[in-house]
Amino acid sequence: MKARAQPPAIPRLSPEQVDALNAEAFELRMSDTPRALQLAQQAHDLALAIDHPRGLAYALLRWSLCEFILGEPMAELQARLDRAHSLLEALGEVPGHLDALNLQALIRTRQGAYEQALLLHQRTLELARLHHVYQAEARALNNMALVHHALGQLPDALELLQHSLEVAARAGSITNQAYTLGQLGQVLQGIGEMELAVEHLQRSLRCARQSPDLARQATSALNLGALLSRLGQHAEARPHLEEALTLSRRTGNVSDLGQALLGLGQSCLAQGEADAALAAFEEARPLAQRMGDIPSLCSIELGLADLWRARNELAPAQGALERALGHASDGRISALAGRAHLALSELAELRGDPALALQHYKAHHACEQRLLGERSQQRLRGLFVRHQAQALSQELQAARQADQEKQALLTQLSAQADLLRQLSHEDALTGLANRRWLDLLLEQEFERAARFRHPLSLAMLDLDHFKDVNDRFGHAVGDAVLRQVGRLLRDHCRRADVVARYGGEEFTLLLVETTLPLASQLCDKLRQQIETFDWHKLHPDLQRITVSIGLAGNAEAHTPASLCALADAQLYSAKSAGRNCVRPSPAAAD
Repeated sequence: MKARAQPPAIPRLSPEQVDALNAEAFELRMSDTPRALQLAQQAHDLALAIDHPRGLAYALLRWSLCEFILGEPMAELQARLDRAHSLLEALGEVPGHLDALNLQALIRTRQGAYEQALLLHQRTLELARLHHVYQAEARALNNMALVHHALGQLPDALELLQHSLEVAARAGSITNQAYTLGQLGQVLQGIGEMELAVEHLQRSLRCARQSPDLARQATSALNLGALLSRLGQHAEARPHLEEALTLSRRTGNVSDLGQALLGLGQSCLAQGEADAALAAFEEARPLAQRMGDIPSLCSIELGLADLWRARNELAPAQGALERALGHASDGRISALAGRAHLALSELAELRGDPALALQHYKAHHACEQRLLGERSQQRLRGLFVRHQAQALSQELQAARQADQEKQALLTQLSAQADLLRQLSHEDALTGLANRRWLDLLLEQEFERAARFRHPLSLAMLDLDHFKDVNDRFGHAVGDAVLRQVGRLLRDHCRRADVVARYGGEEFTLLLVETTLPLASQLCDKLRQQIETFDWHKLHPDLQRITVSIGLAGNAEAHTPASLCALADAQLYSAKSAGRNCVRPSPAAAD
């Protein structure tokens, strides 16, 4: 008879594996974001399996960042980031805490909550300066400038960017220098210094190309191409826009990909390449919808309207303009709504409807007036935000001055927290996982096994005639027996497995990545180890301790509770069969 092949050995899991996955995800976040996301998710699952809080925190952070770059829905992303932020802050992980604060602020910026974003960036800046993390300091200054730019506070933005450029140079970060120069180019456009803007964006692209950050290269190329296109230099703009498109496809950055397609569509349209423009606009539209990017949706529809109008196809042009107006009205974007009304007025005039043309022209004029009022409100809003940021800076300065007095207390509280965390996970008698921690790990492992279609086995183990041990030798010997059984189980199980005291004289083994036949072999070896142990060491008259084991697998169970119930039923079967045996569920024989 041919011998049955042994199942491959399951590799031991370690914190180092989790850290390596997190490090690789970090390296790939800007060059291959989808791959980085997969690595972060793997790190998350491994960290949960081995209870590695630091690894779990960074995995959640990397996962959140990749989803942000890929334009995933905000609700789950925010919940995951909140967990990462809390863990990193509690663990005292300064670099991770700074990264989490930065991402929280970027989310607020994307949502238009500029006041909250600026306050979060201000907090990041203070902490980065406190801990001398220069790259985080430069990044915070850059992102604060971005918010001030959005608020119309261009002098403030310029001042922050000058500081950022100095910090980035001191830190030797070519990527941060590229980012800062790109931001300076954007601000210089806002004040009408177009030649200087082009010069800074060219410098930004040169710096970006010296770094391994493909996402930065894509953004720098995109910004330069967009400005050249705006200046009517479409032939010069095209190579940069195409470079941005190629790079953003590689990195998976949905925002840059959508903007590159939009810019390329506008450039193609200006050069009379209608078919290429149409293809670019049509590809950009679902990306903008996915991101909830209303300004881009408006611009896409306005570009399509120009395309159809150039072909003298007025009905599609009318539809595109009405969609653009709808998006602009939903987003309360007066500038784009005004452009849509003006184009609709011109279209109505072409179609011989002067009344409708006048109506849209009046609406265009009203949008222009509203835009002037919005700019005034924006300036006031910027003043309010600046005041709030200054107040926060003063509070952080006071907290920093008191920091030395708090360090001893924080150290003491940290030690107490570690002790409480250990007590909440461990059984006091055996040092194994307790019932509460087992329930949590079982739920996580069951979900992971179902997601990846991996085997999972659960063993329920009960000491035979344990009441007789307590009655004959006393509870002190009984406790010693329980501790020794716990040590034997822990020493002869794999590191990835979970050994827990379920209650009384009952133990539970959670055997990950383990089929029922392999689990049955392992459990029988454990049974033999317990039976053959020299129990005289605990008491001269203690002859032998045996155990009965019931075993079940996740292929037969739909929930963690049903898996426990199946294993418990098999334990009862083992007791009924005479004890000192392993009774797997029938599926083990398949």
